[in-house]
Amino acid sequence: MKEKSSKDEFDTQCWYYSEISDPYQVFAEAFVHSEMFHFRSMIKKILHYAEADEIYKKKSPCDVLLYMKIIRSVIKAAHHLKEKKKGPIEVSEHHVFNKNYYCSHLKTSTEWEDFPRFVSMKEFCNPYKVFKKFFKCQPLEKWLRDWEDAADCALSEFSGGMEIDMIATYTHLAKLVEAAHLINVREVNHIGGTLKNRFY
Repeated sequence: MKEKSSKDEFDTQCWYYSEISDPYQVFAEAFVHSEMFHFRSMIKKILHYAEADEIYKKKSPCDVLLYMKIIRSVIKAAHHLKEKKKGPIEVSEHHVFNKNYYCSHLKTSTEWEDFPRFVSMKEFCNPYKVFKKFFKCQPLEKWLRDWEDAADCALSEFSGGMEIDMIATYTHLAKLVEAAHLINVREVNHIGGTLKNRFY
């Protein structure tokens, strides 16, 4: 009898080397790997090189593949939560400068780096709104295909053939990463069973 293989729903084994079955833990592990502002920066670079007739050369090409995989998992985790109306913590616009609502628990990032740049005030208060809009714009399969194609083109000498609006794509992906970051900050208390320490 064949052993039933586990379903890696969020496609995390290719970068985390283990299956993560909880979408919130996908966010948590993604932001342990790298800060939110780094994700925004890498999305911008990948999309830039996908459109330009030059190869991504700033760092190792493996970075492009790694970030592509992690962000792909974040997109899949967000899709799992797209019907959720709101989180358990009530946040109002009066909390916009309260670092407990947007600052990472990691010491490597600063308040300025963690502050969201793309979400609206309503989305800051309720980041789940971003997920609903993201997948209303286009379905999961199309987002995944566009994102993986962008990474392929960024590593190709002959690119610029993608038929997508790069600015709109960047804005949507940056908002998605910021929303995942805000949810991780506010709602995830443990990562892999270990308590997330707060430093303020």
